[in-house]
Amino acid sequence: MNPRRTKLIARIIAIVTIAAMVITSVTFLGSMYWSYGASPDAADEVDLDERLEILKLYIQTVKKEYKDVVDYETLLDGAYAGVVDVLGDPYSVYYASRDDGEDFASDALGTFSGVGLSLEEYDGGIRVVAAIPETPAGRAGIMTGDIIKSVDGVSVRGKPMSEVIPLIRGETGTRVSIVFERAGRELPVTLVREQIHLSSVDGELLDGGMGYIRILSFDDDSDAEFRRIKEELIAAGATSLILDVRNNPGGLVETVVNVAEQIMPGGPVTYFRRKGNLISVQKVSGKNYVKMPIVLLINGGSASASEILAGALQDSGTATLVGTNTYGKGVGQTLLNVPEGGIVKLSTFYFETPNKHPVDTVGISPDYYVPMPLPAEASAEFLKQYASFAPMSEKRKPGPGDTGLNVFGAQQRLALLGYAVTVTGTMDVDTEEAVKSFQRTAGLHPYGVLDYGTMARLDETCAKYAAGGDASEDPQLAKAMELLRGK
Repeated sequence: MNPRRTKLIARIIAIVTIAAMVITSVTFLGSMYWSYGASPDAADEVDLDERLEILKLYIQTVKKEYKDVVDYETLLDGAYAGVVDVLGDPYSVYYASRDDGEDFASDALGTFSGVGLSLEEYDGGIRVVAAIPETPAGRAGIMTGDIIKSVDGVSVRGKPMSEVIPLIRGETGTRVSIVFERAGRELPVTLVREQIHLSSVDGELLDGGMGYIRILSFDDDSDAEFRRIKEELIAAGATSLILDVRNNPGGLVETVVNVAEQIMPGGPVTYFRRKGNLISVQKVSGKNYVKMPIVLLINGGSASASEILAGALQDSGTATLVGTNTYGKGVGQTLLNVPEGGIVKLSTFYFETPNKHPVDTVGISPDYYVPMPLPAEASAEFLKQYASFAPMSEKRKPGPGDTGLNVFGAQQRLALLGYAVTVTGTMDVDTEEAVKSFQRTAGLHPYGVLDYGTMARLDETCAKYAAGGDASEDPQLAKAMELLRGK
């Protein structure tokens, strides 16, 4: 017998022997596994072909020895999925069925049948990135951050996206009952599925010559729709623009770059990096740049391609950003075909803003932070949080590098309002920038020091926000109009 094959079979037998010991010695199983697995550095040096031969024998052994009947297709799908799952990346998914992969591609192109939810895997569950406006989920008031607990009575805890999405989708006109969790409370909702093929861009001319354009997603034709609506508004007398990407979960990179081409001066839109190395720079020529005041509306549901646009417009000085911090999905995915018939959605790059600021897990901060009124159920939870905050009662005006109770209390309030700060009690760079942003929004001198007037205004703003307000109001849009009237 071939000496290498003899060695491989011996390893497989060792694995089977260890498995037989699991009932009597779990600790022994773990130690033997790590002995077999070797160190990460050593694993990189092992011949891949040899490892694949081991994997083949391993799958054959599992099929033979498993207590129930299992076919090779199921085991191979598990192996393909495992390669992606081990990455620990919530955006990378293996679709065993090409139909499932094509459903995802249809989503990216803006056509699908369902309820209008953009979802992600989060902490062992499924979380809402955004509910697309004017869809069943959008009309039902589903919010960014809501957690799906069950679909039609089936718990989705621990299930991957590839299993949850088919539960939510179905034939147009049929009903689906979904239980969401928000701020510790269960919210059961029954939605009627629709064929969702939306025009992703709409607009209107507001008072004062302000053109309002809402971009719901960056589909394959959103750039053409944007161009048409922008030109119509300018022809109708628009002298400034309000662009709205709130609750826009993203879409195609090519489309968002084409939108930026129509409103930005020449220069970089975003940088792509892989393994720390620059792999691509997406630029615009500036040939179509029409200089006019622009405000971009963002919130926690603005993700991915929306954040590319937000970072590009902010860093280039093209637009003023109003709203709340964006989602922080700074990674892009590529669809790869698997010869066996499946499709892999793989995160292949990080993207950065033109000033090379990372976006992933951080998001884009607005120039003017303006929260939306909270629904009553969220307000009750936030009021409890606010009541527990540290008082800002020290007779000090903390600046950069200072520590103390005033800083700690300010950070708690800023975090509740959605600013990207960590509650440490130390006035670090992020806290200083958040204070400056709050001061600009409040009409105070933006110098990053927690003076008495800033602390008083911060506490007042936080208290009002925690208490909620009229959900029919749109203070973010009102702020955008105020800024444009000033220009």
